[in-house]
Amino acid sequence: MVPHTALETARFIVLFLDGLGLGTAGSHNPLSDPATMPAMGSLSGVPLLAGAQVRRPNFLLKPIDATLGVPGLPQSATGQTALYTGHNAAKFRGRHQTGFANGSLRQLIEPYGLFRQVLAQGGTATLANLYSPAYFEAIAQRRWRYSVCTLLNMTAGLPFRMQYEYEQGEAVFWDITGEIASSRGIATPPISPELAGKILANLGRCYSVTLFECYLSDYAGHGQACDRAVTVLQRIDRFLAAVIDSLGSQTTLIVVSDHGNVEDLSTKRHTLNAVPLWVVGPAAAAFTEVQDLTGITPTILAHQFCL
Repeated sequence: MVPHTALETARFIVLFLDGLGLGTAGSHNPLSDPATMPAMGSLSGVPLLAGAQVRRPNFLLKPIDATLGVPGLPQSATGQTALYTGHNAAKFRGRHQTGFANGSLRQLIEPYGLFRQVLAQGGTATLANLYSPAYFEAIAQRRWRYSVCTLLNMTAGLPFRMQYEYEQGEAVFWDITGEIASSRGIATPPISPELAGKILANLGRCYSVTLFECYLSDYAGHGQACDRAVTVLQRIDRFLAAVIDSLGSQTTLIVVSDHGNVEDLSTKRHTLNAVPLWVVGPAAAAFTEVQDLTGITPTILAHQFCL
């Protein structure tokens, strides 16, 4: 079962979309067509392209920097570490680091990780993603390495959500619908994006901070297939709409990425584009001054008990 936080505690859902930037219009950018993400486009009221910026009560959309002042293309390990610690991991490493976390990044994640800091302030936190025994077996056999969010959860001493919680409607697989998990025999039949969104919103009512990571957009960007990218982004759009429709009155949804990718299918590589920061809910105005990836964690921590 999931615990309940005190009534005075603000709640945040951090929804991480890997590889989603704000690019220029053109045939290379699936977000040029409003039909690709109709719900988020309608909610924002502007095209989801470079420079998109909207501020109104309980809603914020703005571009934020993912390059962090370090030459080269932004990468996942340092970008996610910056998001979840508030520290410039690329400058710490002296470069953008791709893929998974290493020992050096753990030096930032362990003391400054969002979950650990939330717990230290008296809040609660959870990682909504479904995990499997096979994942940890691959880690033990050194076939895989820990992701940043896995270390974030582990160094805070928090449990991982496994299959029985998924079957109880208390976890979401990273592909939203669970198609991949089902094909691997680690979950029940796939669910709709709408049901997945409701599950995440329900978890968000029960914790100070709930994190969910989705990698679909990054994989679609690397694949460079426009039809696949549109399908993926439409699934994400339906998921986001369902989360927003089911948000609790004290819950603020933060949607953010670590680097651009899927918005420019002319290349398999990441981009230098700014990434979107969507904030929906009562704490939206608090994120107005966030300029880059390092601003998310400090803002959450500063407003955890402000409602």
